[in-house]
Amino acid sequence: MSKLWNSDLETGIPEIDAENKKIVEYINVLSKAKDEGNRTELVNVLDLLLDHVCNQFLFEEHMMKEAGYEYSKAHEKVHELFAKKLADFRGRIKNGETFFDDVISMLDHWVDGHIRNEDQMYAETLQVKITQEGGESWVQGVMKKLFG
Repeated sequence: MSKLWNSDLETGIPEIDAENKKIVEYINVLSKAKDEGNRTELVNVLDLLLDHVCNQFLFEEHMMKEAGYEYSKAHEKVHELFAKKLADFRGRIKNGETFFDDVISMLDHWVDGHIRNEDQMYAETLQVKITQEGGESWVQGVMKKLFG
């Protein structure tokens, strides 16, 4: 079953929305690989997904700190736990365990819970900072500092 991106998942910050959309795309690729029994693709996609979320979380966390988001530490902890759980799943699957439905379910819940709710909470603070600092150039500056 495909996961669809829709407007209630949007933060209004194009760079963050684009990164979150990639998670939805990864869920769809994982679902397809599971349905096709393509274990190699599942492992490869989990590797790519873990790399993606770690970079995305770094970016989001830096933006939250720069914007002075009051709950950034708590949000970081949620990111850390998610990344650890995803890494654990990836390791267990690489070692031969087969619980792909659990991985896809966890990702599905992440989109429906974290992105839809928790990301929306910090988006308001970021929007204020973006407006104060001159718009998208501030976001691009943060990205350049982090990723070159």
